[in-house]
Amino acid sequence: MIKDWLYKDYDNNLPIELIDIFKKSHIQESWYIPASIVVHKLSELPWTTQRELSKETSMTISELMTLNSFIRESEELQNIILHEGLGRKYWNTMIPYVKSGKIDKVINYEYDFPLRLALFPGMSCMYYCGFCGRNQSAAYEPKEVMKSGAERYKDIISNLPKNSTISISGGLEPLTNFKLGEIITHAKSLGHRVPLITNAHMLTPTYLKKQPGIWDLDSLRVSLYGVDEESTYFVTRHKKAYKLVKDNIIKFLQERNRKKSNVKVGLNYIIIPEIIDTILPLLDYINDINKQVDGQGIDFLTIREDFGSVTEITDSIDKDIDGRKYHLDGFLNEEQRTQLIDVFEKFNDRLDVECPNLHVDFGYAMVALGEGVLGKPLARVDGTSMRKSGFPQLSVAIDSVGDVFLYREAGFKDRPGNDKFIAGRIGNGNSLDSVLRKFVETKHTANLEIDDSRFMDSYDHLITMLVNQAEDDRNFKLPFNLGPVKVRVSNPNELNVNLSNNWYRDER
Repeated sequence: MIKDWLYKDYDNNLPIELIDIFKKSHIQESWYIPASIVVHKLSELPWTTQRELSKETSMTISELMTLNSFIRESEELQNIILHEGLGRKYWNTMIPYVKSGKIDKVINYEYDFPLRLALFPGMSCMYYCGFCGRNQSAAYEPKEVMKSGAERYKDIISNLPKNSTISISGGLEPLTNFKLGEIITHAKSLGHRVPLITNAHMLTPTYLKKQPGIWDLDSLRVSLYGVDEESTYFVTRHKKAYKLVKDNIIKFLQERNRKKSNVKVGLNYIIIPEIIDTILPLLDYINDINKQVDGQGIDFLTIREDFGSVTEITDSIDKDIDGRKYHLDGFLNEEQRTQLIDVFEKFNDRLDVECPNLHVDFGYAMVALGEGVLGKPLARVDGTSMRKSGFPQLSVAIDSVGDVFLYREAGFKDRPGNDKFIAGRIGNGNSLDSVLRKFVETKHTANLEIDDSRFMDSYDHLITMLVNQAEDDRNFKLPFNLGPVKVRVSNPNELNVNLSNNWYRDER
């Protein structure tokens, strides 16, 4: 009953089970409605500020502080907020960062090494996806940066603090870097779990023989852009993409099982309006691959949506650049999201029968649709709400040249306007630590514009909202340690970095 109540718009007709929890939590009866507002709101929209909750509950700061203390000490209410609502995927990402104690350092301009490093080693990309923010005419010169870049990455990895994690993606396509296996093997030798995101276009048996370090990955996630020739070409504009990628996945899985490798293999599928009708055929695609593999097939599937790196950006800076073949015009609208509820219901029914061992990870805003609820669209902020100095104590991206980017979607070579989000360059005696320390301590800021949101991915949007919330709560005199969520009382000793470094299982 409580979950049914959480999944609908707020209703003050409270479930009896929730009232019983309030009683056990020693919340006075006159505060049941305010308490229910706090629980419902944070279970769906974790970035809701104390200022907003004070207004919605008509409570004073003192009253809300007291109510928070009761909610904070109730294990049942904590479980409801963090794990039962439509915002639970957001919470899964946020929890390690709030526990780390580093959010205050972001707000105070105090240096600390990032929790999460995204390595962008790709030299180029062969696809021309309409939602991608890359400069589709730009590429690195491998002879100039590949060798030095690999040494730089290995040096960074060698000096990672205990709780920092790495991932490899793009930027440009990682497999175009022929030092990639060497970087991965170095990381694994030091005990780091490395996830890789790739389009798998180059993941051939010949490539793997030359890059055996790929087998040292923890997980390999293939960005899949279609389930047949037509849909794949529509997104990638590459005529050979469909067959080549599918063949590569099959052969990789066959070799993985032959080698008894532990690499988890999955697919990522971005839902855009133009390919809604390919979601059910996606299961056919997976089934067909699995039939051609002796043993375990695809381990996991992540379902995401376009976060707006190019789509619905009002200016034409990225759209008109030489080499761009096309761009998408719009996000999923309410009618299309409603349509997805029916599609996902059929998808889930088939999933249970045809792929019972496939772990499916619905993205932030896809969770609701996957459970038959319209919910809210993907959470985003506009450029003027971005952090002017990013949040380098939490996360940065690094390319092969050594440029350190504050936001993920800024990390494309020669993307127009991305220079203001470069914290500095590693090299010539400047380590990642020294570059970021100087950037933070000099309080460098960027002049933000509304469309600068193009430089953020969905993760950046969420972390931005989290830091903005922390700052507003502190200014409102109800900081996280006086809020209603116990896990937000920072405790670096309990930090679990595994939460945000894989896609093949759910973790709390």
